[in-house]
Amino acid sequence: RLVKGKDWEEGFASGLLHSLCFFPLLSYGATAPLADIPPDRREKVLFDGWEERPAGRPRLRGQEGDAEDNLLKEFTIAVSLLERRQDGTGRNSKQPGGDDDSEGGEEDEAELEVAYPILSGRPHPPEHPRYPGMGDFFVVQGGGGRYPESVSPASAKAAAEFLQRRAGFDSEAAQAVRKRGVAATVKSLTALQGCQLWDVPAGLTAVELSKEQESLVGKGFAGPPVD
Repeated sequence: RLVKGKDWEEGFASGLLHSLCFFPLLSYGATAPLADIPPDRREKVLFDGWEERPAGRPRLRGQEGDAEDNLLKEFTIAVSLLERRQDGTGRNSKQPGGDDDSEGGEEDEAELEVAYPILSGRPHPPEHPRYPGMGDFFVVQGGGGRYPESVSPASAKAAAEFLQRRAGFDSEAAQAVRKRGVAATVKSLTALQGCQLWDVPAGLTAVELSKEQESLVGKGFAGPPVD
């Protein structure tokens, strides 16, 4: 949990080290700022109603000029911890007696084991026939933009430094984090088994709702490509 008077940016990142499961909420407001609008598509994208600064945040371009994005930093840390566990390095901590070239700082034993993304489209307005359900996340993700294949340097650097300082990542592992592109990070989360807050119409009976929910199992597992 975040502690009053403490660095909240360090706090949310540290929370990942002490959590067994990560539940990222992926929505329009979360993902659109991570997606760039290519210059040749800008006029059409804006004409179609997408925002240049979704949720008041500047879009990332995968370039040196990008501001550090805390959400991308959090996603990068989580994905890196999960991949390290899958690589067979135990509980994401340095191994006893092993080489340690991580930077100074108080190291924690990372416990993160799994991520379960929650995908959310936009809520339908009251006049919509399927109100109060939610729309399709894969329609609104990225807000008309494309996740850069390239690295967003400020966010990648911050994530790598945190993992090296607090999770025992060595120089080689930290360097791999610095090279992780925005698209690769988002794809790593949307490819996981998860739950989509779906377009469920009001007034369904319990039996009908059960059948509708059953038919939606897997929607968060492998939706349309992240583009």
